[in-house]
Amino acid sequence: MKPVLLWGAGPGEIRAALVEDAQIAEFRLVRLRRGETALIAAGERFTARITERLPDGAALVSLGGGNEAVLERAGAVQEGRLLAVEMVRSPIPEPGRWKRAKVRAVPDGIAATEPCWHPQGEPWERFLLRTAPLVSAITCPDAGTANEVEAVIGDLANVMIDPDVIEEADFDTLIEQAVAGEFPITGGALCIERTRAMTMIDVDGVGDPLALNRAAAREIPHLLRLLDIGGPVGIDFVSMRSRADRLAVDAILAEACSALGQHERTAINGFGFAQIIRPRFGPSVPELLCGVTPGRLSPESRAIALLREAGRSQGSGKRRLIAPPAIIDLIRSWPEETGALQFSLGTPIELVPDATATGYGHVHVTQS
Repeated sequence: MKPVLLWGAGPGEIRAALVEDAQIAEFRLVRLRRGETALIAAGERFTARITERLPDGAALVSLGGGNEAVLERAGAVQEGRLLAVEMVRSPIPEPGRWKRAKVRAVPDGIAATEPCWHPQGEPWERFLLRTAPLVSAITCPDAGTANEVEAVIGDLANVMIDPDVIEEADFDTLIEQAVAGEFPITGGALCIERTRAMTMIDVDGVGDPLALNRAAAREIPHLLRLLDIGGPVGIDFVSMRSRADRLAVDAILAEACSALGQHERTAINGFGFAQIIRPRFGPSVPELLCGVTPGRLSPESRAIALLREAGRSQGSGKRRLIAPPAIIDLIRSWPEETGALQFSLGTPIELVPDATATGYGHVHVTQS
C-alpha cells in the first residue's frame, strides 16, 4: 500500500511528512526562499558558466545570483563557456560555514544558451510532482492549500482536507527535537551532534546496556531516514558486557538499516562504535533549521517561526511582529510571504525591529 503525504503549508516553508503504517517515515522542509542554488534539488538541470579551473580536475562555475558550485570532472572545458549541468548536491551548512553545491555536466546536453536557466515552477511544485506518484493521497489542512496542490499534480494522487490529521502530526515537537538533537528511546535518549567530519550519535541512558542499545539500534535508522541525514554517521553505543551482546545489537541494527535504501555500514567494534554512510544530496532537516549554528535556529528559521506564529494568531486587529532587527530585515526581504500572510489574516502587518527582543520575537495583536 502506498504511503500518504501530509502537506502542512505555511508562511515561508512547507512541512511535508510521508506516513507509512501510521508512522511518519520521512519529514521534509520545503523552504520557499533560500537562494537560487539551494532551491534546486539533486537531479534537476540548468545552465552554468565556467569561471575558474581548479587544480584537482574540477572547476568553479557561476549559477547566477552570486551563487557558485564545484563542477566535478570538468575535463578540458574552457573558462567562460556555458554548459548544461545537473545538481549532484545542493549547498550544505557545516558548523561555521557553507559548503558549495556540487554539479556535473549533463552527458546528453541541454541547449546551454542562457547563463541562468533553472527548472520550471516553484520548489514546492517540483517537490510535489516528484512525490505525488509515490503516494496514495495528499492530506492538506484547508481548502485553499488543497486547491493549490490539485492545480499542480492533477490526478497523480488523491487530495484530501483534514486539519486534525495535520495538527496531530505535531510537526512543532519534531522540529524542536531536531534543533536540540535529542530524541527519546526506551530507557534513555539519542543525542545527535553535527561536526564538519560527520554526524555523531551518542546513546545515553541508565539501566541494562543491552536493552538500551537494542532500542537505539532499532531507532537510529528510522531517525536517519526521518530527518534526511546523509553522509558519514558515527554511532557510539553504551559499552556492552560481551561479544554476544554486541553481535545481538549489530543484528538489530542491520535489520533496521534495510529501510534506508542505499547505504554502507560497519559492524559494531569492541569499543561500541559503528558507522553508517548514506548518500548526501543536500541539507538534512537539522541543517535546514540551524544552518551554520548547530543547536539553535538560524536567522532564516527564526524569521519563518515568527511568520508562522502570526499566521496562527487569533483576533481581528493589526498584527505587530516584534523581533531583533536582523530578523525584521530578513522578513522585509520576503514581500511575497508577508503579502500572502496579510491577505490570509485580512488585516495589516507591521514589522517592528526591537534590539531587546529575544529568540525569534513575538506577535502582538492590536485590539480593535
